[in-house]
Amino acid sequence: MRRFLLACCYCCLGQLAWATPATRLDSLKQLLARSRPDTSRVNLLVQLAWERTDDDPLRGVACGQQGLRLARQLHFRPGECRLLLMLGWAFMRTGNYATAIQTQVKARRLAEAIGYNGGLIHADNAIGYAHLEQGNALLALRYFRRAVARARRPHDVKLLTPIMGNVGRAYLELHQPDSAWAYTWRGYMLDLQQGDQHSEIGDLSILGDIAAYRGRSNTAQYYYRLAISRAGGMPVSYALSRSYLGLARLMRRHQPAAARSYARQALAAGLAGRYAKGVFDASDYLAALYADGGNHAEAYRFLRSAAATRDSLFSQSRVAAVQALSFSEELHRQELAEEGAQAAAQRRQTVLSLALVGAVATAAVGYLLISQRHLRREVEFAQERREMERQHSKAILDAEQNERRRVGADLHDSVGQLLSASKITLGALQHRLQLTDNQQQELLGNSLCMLDEAVREVRSISHNLVPTTFTRHGLVQAVRTLLDRLALEPRPLRVELEVCNLQDHQLDSTLENIVFRILQELIHNVTKHAHATELRVQLASQPTELNLIIQDNGVGFDPAEQKEGTGIGLRNIESRVAYLHGTLSIRSAKNQGTVFALIIPLRAGTAQVSA
Repeated sequence: MRRFLLACCYCCLGQLAWATPATRLDSLKQLLARSRPDTSRVNLLVQLAWERTDDDPLRGVACGQQGLRLARQLHFRPGECRLLLMLGWAFMRTGNYATAIQTQVKARRLAEAIGYNGGLIHADNAIGYAHLEQGNALLALRYFRRAVARARRPHDVKLLTPIMGNVGRAYLELHQPDSAWAYTWRGYMLDLQQGDQHSEIGDLSILGDIAAYRGRSNTAQYYYRLAISRAGGMPVSYALSRSYLGLARLMRRHQPAAARSYARQALAAGLAGRYAKGVFDASDYLAALYADGGNHAEAYRFLRSAAATRDSLFSQSRVAAVQALSFSEELHRQELAEEGAQAAAQRRQTVLSLALVGAVATAAVGYLLISQRHLRREVEFAQERREMERQHSKAILDAEQNERRRVGADLHDSVGQLLSASKITLGALQHRLQLTDNQQQELLGNSLCMLDEAVREVRSISHNLVPTTFTRHGLVQAVRTLLDRLALEPRPLRVELEVCNLQDHQLDSTLENIVFRILQELIHNVTKHAHATELRVQLASQPTELNLIIQDNGVGFDPAEQKEGTGIGLRNIESRVAYLHGTLSIRSAKNQGTVFALIIPLRAGTAQVSA
């Protein structure tokens, strides 16, 4: 949720974005000690407040208020808006939701006044999150939808990415798992595309909650554990606490010891990040687990410890409330001063507006008349160019498919028949010659074996060029057959295929053919270069898009280095994706496997089920 503020500050702090939290905190303190009282110091205080919010929200509030006073002295309104947004988050972490919402509303008004679209989006998202934490999912959805609509107008994917998972969590609270899955999965795909690890971990935890709600225990465990593994060194105590607690709930019936262990880890994560809701949920669940096991003394002792923890958090909340009271009074005084200034400015603006309306209207009409024709021509030229490019791409793909069919048929009907005839002839010759020399018999036997291998190889190449399974049964069965063949490879490869909301012949045949070729090339790259032992393929169909993920545990590579010398196979994949107006993102590192994430939009008519 808070990734927007982080992006605003990282542009000012350069390499600090890639340091560890402790290193960043020390570096920020050193930079702050050497800084002058200007806008750079305001940006440093924004970032310092962000860093302290995760481990000590009270210090985060103090840093935020210090920066807010300086920003107002400098009349630095963008910095003032970012500090209000950060203070709202810090108050929320202490459990003071009322002041958090009030602060975010103030930040939203300021963002609207200065035309700060990112501030409007973040404020709506934060207000919705505060209502969601208090259990009001319906009201939270109203704010989330407004944030999503505003982020989509300029198609700002970076601001849209962290909101989708919050929408999914709200739908889950309303017991609508299908809508929850659709929004959260979309958010997860955007996380992979944008490289947003913070949002990715939270969305993985929510996907685990949705799978657990549906009764899919294995899938839930997969997403929970993936969230935990991705969270190493990241300030995401809320996601860690939820993931560990989700695993504890899954283990309660059959593995009570494991459930207690996971619940303790959930409690530790909540305490480390001072995530009050996570601490309370984990404490209550641990007490229930001890009671289930008949260990009432341990349950009572643990409840007393939990009560002490709650008292400590309540004391922190009271300190934050005192700070919030002073801060609210300061906001109220500023609002009164701003209202007076706005009234005077409005009067001046009215006079100026009346004087300028005539001139501006005359100039605008003339400009529109002149530019309308020019714009119409540019639009027509752009449309013609896009249509020509699309026709050119379609012609290339059609020619490639026809050539595949021709070469496949020639191999099967010509070369394959010649090889089969040669095999029969050599077999007949072997019976007639009645060779007695062992060496000659071995040579003739080896020749027959080589012909057998050649016949099988020609048949395999012919089927890969024009798969009969794809023609008869469609995309899903063709992919399943392609993966089944990997089991026959000399090098063992464990393959897992997951299909969601996609059936055979559900998509347009041209689209299915292009998608199959993309998957075929990616899987070929894995078997040829990755040296992997595990391969996971996911196909998921949404109402407006098709999502594909190919993940392996191989040697990986550096995408930046690979981009400079892209091979023919990857260039073919990129051209096919561009033809479908899709997006392809690659996440990989040396010895850490590779993830290919593909998003293909489905236009009207491409997702109709065949009759």
